Amino acid sequence: MALAEDLRRRLGGVRYAGLWMPRSEEQARRYILNDPDPEAFDRSGREAAERLAPFLSPEAVALDLGCGIGRVAVHVAPSCGSLWAVDASPLMLRYARRRMEGVGNVRFARCRGTSMPDVPSGSVDLVYSLLVLQHLEREDAFLLMQDVRRVLRPGGVAYLTFPNLLSDTYLQAFLGYARAGHSTRRARARFYTPQEVERVVPAAGLPITSIEPGTEIVVVAQVPSAAS
Repeated sequence: MALAEDLRRRLGGVRYAGLWMPRSEEQARRYILNDPDPEAFDRSGREAAERLAPFLSPEAVALDLGCGIGRVAVHVAPSCGSLWAVDASPLMLRYARRRMEGVGNVRFARCRGTSMPDVPSGSVDLVYSLLVLQHLEREDAFLLMQDVRRVLRPGGVAYLTFPNLLSDTYLQAFLGYARAGHSTRRARARFYTPQEVERVVPAAGLPITSIEPGTEIVVVAQVPSAAS
């Protein structure tokens, strides 16, 4: 607890970084999945990795944007050549290092504000971010998507998910925020409609190749290849 409180004090002026400071891995699981059960947590990460598998190859460089404690990354790493595990929270990254100890192809990096300064431009084949951009102000999410475009190489893919305000699940969450007076909480979810996503993602330089407007809006965007 002392470590988390000390980091929170030192990061108080850093946007977003100080919002995700769990005192334990159990609390981190609650933050990420609203479920402290380690088996359910691991299963959800494995299922997410299976959905990403078609975009991976043994030589691919992947990047988990908002990796948390490595829920998905630990299952993606064996399917690619190397993986960047990126998060705003140094404490989340510390837990991720512990969780992926012994996984030799993972590099860890801080997301600082709306950029990933440690990740070279044009070096990544797949960036995935699963219900992470929702925790940023919309303008900041846009700027971070622009940085996603920066790190992707020609032909690279971004796999992004957003909470769909038009679904019953997230409409109820929106109403709950409104009624509880949580509209100013910085770590709250920001809800999107499919139409908003269809406009904002390409404006960040990420041409959409497919969009699935279910409970979560699932977007696949691909940077034009060098030959295009």
